[in-house]
Order: sequence, then structure tokens, then C-alpha cells
Amino acid sequence: MRKSILPWVYLLVAGLPLILPAQTVWAGDWGCLNITKWFQGTKLDEHCPKSCKQCGHEACVERAPCNDCVKGEKRVYKTSIHCQSMAVPEVKYQWRWMWVEKDVPADYCKTECEPKKVEHVHQVEHWDKTDLGGGCELHCKTCQPQVEKLTCQTCKSEPGKTTIRVHYWSYVMVPYTVYRQVKQEVCVKQPRCEKADVPVTRYVAESCCGPGCKGCKHCQHRNDP
Repeated sequence: MRKSILPWVYLLVAGLPLILPAQTVWAGDWGCLNITKWFQGTKLDEHCPKSCKQCGHEACVERAPCNDCVKGEKRVYKTSIHCQSMAVPEVKYQWRWMWVEKDVPADYCKTECEPKKVEHVHQVEHWDKTDLGGGCELHCKTCQPQVEKLTCQTCKSEPGKTTIRVHYWSYVMVPYTVYRQVKQEVCVKQPRCEKADVPVTRYVAESCCGPGCKGCKHCQHRNDP
């Protein structure tokens, strides 16, 4: 597809001098074409030189306030009272035979242990060496006492509190919940719009430099040649 389009592009570029006026082409004035910007897709509007004459006069606009009353819409609400049903919980009781599990407090003797350091005596070997001469040696063993510290637990009993878990049948009151329906009034708001008149201040403006105008109090003799 690209190979079939390129010859037509070359023919278009080569034929542009034949389409344009000769004066523009031979004068070397290619500013109107701006071919690069055509291919780039720019929206900038560039005119040829001397295609438009600048206006030779200045203009003044006088702006004045004007009070007016216009129609508008305001948002209001329509209020109505509706009734709706709602469920109210209520607790009731009934008597039943039940298998009850209960923890009863009781006294007992609790045991507490405390660590205590005690001395422990044990025997340690000790060897004495005697030189007999001629390379002979005599080794004799003796046992010596040694004391070490060990941790010992001392236990004692103290009064304490505990619980006893018991099970038994009992006739008890059991709660249960019921729901009753009641009607309640609620306020419902519905949005709506109302027409209203609103005072506004708008501005009016008039140009003083129309055709044949010689100026005004703001631009005296500005349009004179």
C-alpha cells in the first residue's frame, strides 16, 4: 500500500508550480504553501503577505449597567407525612426445667515451692607424682572433699481459693425475645422546582466607531485622518 501512494505524492509536489500563479512561484514566495505544516496537520492559519490590510482606526466601547428581572427556577421540597411499620423487640420470660452447670467457690490448701541454695560435698581425685630416678615415676591418688552450691526446692502449704463445677436439675426462668409491629410516622421530602423572578444587573455596550463615526467623548478625533 505504501509503494502505491508514494508515486502520487511525488507527482503532487512536482505539479504544484503548474497550479500556483507564475508570479508567486517565480518570485520565490512559498510562504503561502507551507507544505511542511500541511503534512504535519497543523491548524495554524497563515496568510500570504499583503493579503489583508490592517484597519487604520481604533475603537472604544462604552459599557453601562442595566437592572433587569429574569425568570429562574429554584429548588424546593414538598413535605408529606407517611406511616411505616417497624419491629420493636420485647423480652419475655418462661419457666422451664433445665440441666444447670455451675461453678461453686471453695477453699483448699495450695502448695507453693521456693528455690533454696544448699551446699553439696563430694570427693575429687588428686594425683601426686614422685620421681624415683632412672626415668621411673610413682603416681599416688588421694581423694579430697569439695563443696558445691545446688538449688533445692522447699515446698509448703498455704490456704487458697478454688472452684467446684457441679451439675444439677433446676426449675429456672428463661428469657426469650419477641417482636411486635408498630406504626410510626416519618417525614418524607420530595424535591421540586418553582418559577421565580430574580433581579440581576446586566451590562449593555455600544461601539462608537461605526462607519462615518468621528469619535466620541472617550476617543475624540481618533478616527480623523
